[in-house]
Amino acid sequence: MKILLVNPPIPATWYNDEYYLPSSLLYLSAVLRENGDQVKILDMKALKPDVSVNHQKFYENALIDKISHFQPEIIGFGCLFSGNFPDVLRFSILCKQSFENIPIVAGGIHFTIYAREILANCLSIDWITLGEAEHSITQLVNTIKSNRYELDKVDGFVYRTNGKIVVNPKKSYIENIDDIPFPEYDLVNLEDYYLDTSRWHNPKQLPINTSIPIITSRSCPNRCSFCSMYMVMGPRWRARSPQNVLDEIEYVYDTYNHRHFSFMDDNLTLKKSRILEICNLIKKRKLNIQFETPNGLNLNALDEEVLDALVSAGLVRTYLAIESGSDFIRNKVMRKSLSREKIFEIVHLTKKYKQLFVNAFFIIGMPEETKETLAETYKMIQQIDVDKIQLQHIVPFPGTDVYDQALRDNLLVGIEPENLYKSDDLYFKNRNRFFIKPYKLDLEELHEFRAKCETLIAGQRADRIRPQEACSA
Repeated sequence: MKILLVNPPIPATWYNDEYYLPSSLLYLSAVLRENGDQVKILDMKALKPDVSVNHQKFYENALIDKISHFQPEIIGFGCLFSGNFPDVLRFSILCKQSFENIPIVAGGIHFTIYAREILANCLSIDWITLGEAEHSITQLVNTIKSNRYELDKVDGFVYRTNGKIVVNPKKSYIENIDDIPFPEYDLVNLEDYYLDTSRWHNPKQLPINTSIPIITSRSCPNRCSFCSMYMVMGPRWRARSPQNVLDEIEYVYDTYNHRHFSFMDDNLTLKKSRILEICNLIKKRKLNIQFETPNGLNLNALDEEVLDALVSAGLVRTYLAIESGSDFIRNKVMRKSLSREKIFEIVHLTKKYKQLFVNAFFIIGMPEETKETLAETYKMIQQIDVDKIQLQHIVPFPGTDVYDQALRDNLLVGIEPENLYKSDDLYFKNRNRFFIKPYKLDLEELHEFRAKCETLIAGQRADRIRPQEACSA
């Protein structure tokens, strides 16, 4: 079958115009090609419309042109996060108006959470895959190719029949993810993803151009109260073998002469022996690379041996997922199981590596937040010595415990739960917005604390600023 996979553009309201290759679509393309199908990718994030043109019309024309020339039998939309949903919906309507007989399937975390609501209200979308979709998409394609249309047998799949919405629960996840073929890099032009990286942290002074995402494991066994990723990747952590990971990195290294990578795992260092072997293989294969860990590292899984291995293999930028300076908020509320002593131990260890740029994640505004817990976070930000603090507001993503709690106790602010399936409210223009009113704090108090922290962070940043420290994607 001929299948077109579409990645929507960066939303106009998004604050960051950097982007990665669409890993999910590249993986789906790989399994579909292995299945004998013909695949093309339209990644609108990589298109660069002139400032003088109407961007909405530009993307619409690009989509119509691609469909007209390729004439796919299925159109698949990726929706990595909810901020992309309005564009996906708009493009699906356009597709149905112009090519009404081509079925449209969509997937991603937003579609996984809101599958039933979306199919009930968005008639331009025919099918939805739930969670990890490599097996589901091939099952779907094969039942169509056979003319059986046995949609009830597609795992993790939502569809309409006789006016009713049917949900096939996600029952199986890929156990041996080494069996998944590498992303089909040849379906995109790497140069379309090149950015101005002149201010990126680059201690080795290697060519960067862009950062290639590498996913070495799926899911995370932890259940932090604010995270919903397990809904997509399943309840169990599943890892690729070190050899398989290095084969992909070496392929990109040799084929594209590429030297910069981003490990996108939710829990990269969970198994110590495995991460040590990955680092050893990077050095054994003499790969002169730099890499970063944008999704953060679990401090409990770090020690001097692991940090030594990571940095010697090429780690140059990392995030430490601290989240709160309050032991109560961090451990009882967020369920991080991370001691204050461990935080300072790891931060102190990072000082050993002059080439390592260290960021720290903090989150404020949990329902149980108080003046006292905020003061503890402020004090920790004062005390820890890292290169950059990322202070974020808690976002009650549907599917998380904190969302259920806020909904139950009427703590949500400016959110209409019944409309979240079609909303991007949780993603845009939110740097000065809180979505939860804590039990014992007013929103004004949260804003005042945010302003106080920003003054502190700005002062710290001015004291320690380094050249070429700008963030990557």
